[in-house]
Amino acid sequence: MNFSCQGEAPKDKRGALKWHNRRAIVMAAGELADLHGIQGFSVDDLAKKAGVSRRTIFNHFASAEDAGYEYLSELVSHLIGAVLAELPDPSELGDQTLGSVYRDLCTAMRAHSLVEALRPLLIQATEVKESPTAALWSFRVTNAATERLEHVLRERLPEHSQLELQLVATSIINSMAVCMDAWLLRTGGELNDQTRSEWNELLTEALKILGRGFNT
Repeated sequence: MNFSCQGEAPKDKRGALKWHNRRAIVMAAGELADLHGIQGFSVDDLAKKAGVSRRTIFNHFASAEDAGYEYLSELVSHLIGAVLAELPDPSELGDQTLGSVYRDLCTAMRAHSLVEALRPLLIQATEVKESPTAALWSFRVTNAATERLEHVLRERLPEHSQLELQLVATSIINSMAVCMDAWLLRTGGELNDQTRSEWNELLTEALKILGRGFNT
């Protein structure tokens, strides 16, 4: 997945240089993580790959591993943005129900190959299960995804309470995480027609189960 141009570079020269250096570091960390695992490369490896100095690395990240997790975070953020972009514009819709919004979300999630896009993250996650850094990163990413979905729900369902929307968003995000874990356990992370079919079956079943609580 390519998000090398995520955001816009600042206008001032110094800010633009920092932005470009950070982008180079993050993208290099992603390439190294794909080859060697999230814990399989050093700051020196990262500096060489990104074409920057060790000092520049430490100006942005505390470790090579942190840069790798930044890459994975951006991967998740990019995918969530792509899914949410599939939703109808709320200004063009009439009154919506939780059920209708949920159906729109289901359509949006099916429009993207989630397991294919997130496969790099899944593979990395299995290699660092015991890492405190990984656990903290996973917690932060899950919270960020939940908050982002909750914001979208609040735009479409203003009459619902914050608690209800938090519970809905948490249920959807956590259910997707459970599906990902189940898919990885079944397939070992292999990606082919059969394993894509298994993902579609898992997603369909999860959405059906969740839908029972959303009047769908």
